[in-house]
Amino acid sequence: MSISIKSHAARRASAVAGGAFALALALAACGGGNDSPEGAVEGFLDGGAEDLVNALLEGDVDGATSAAESHLCAEDVDSVKEAAEGFAGLSEEERDQALDMAGDDVLSGVKDLSYEIGEVNEDGDTATVEVSITVNDETTEQTVDLVKEDDEWKLCQFF
Repeated sequence: MSISIKSHAARRASAVAGGAFALALALAACGGGNDSPEGAVEGFLDGGAEDLVNALLEGDVDGATSAAESHLCAEDVDSVKEAAEGFAGLSEEERDQALDMAGDDVLSGVKDLSYEIGEVNEDGDTATVEVSITVNDETTEQTVDLVKEDDEWKLCQFF
């Protein structure tokens, strides 16, 4: 493999790892079940985001797809699967390079976050949930869009 191809693969893997981390932080506001918009957000933030990021970083396409299907709308599941396949296609060395480029604390933001659910607006099969997410003493405000699919609320438009 030429140096330019390795470099491209490392940049691609870094982008996937960075995107997975950003996705996890954005979704960190989910948790407690998909029967309500706020429950869907809480469920994702309380474990779904970590499961998704771990599977992505391990190149586990089935695990990433399964985690995504539990929490994300169908449109986003396809994007997660594509990202996982891209990461899985990297050699172990390329994956390690990508994780190094993304930083040592890729998962710490998923594990060490806290959140507070704010205003919930539900309109038929769509909803938004305002979430205040704190990671490493830095707080951001997020508006999470959700759609109802098969009688379950799913986070949408994150990936």
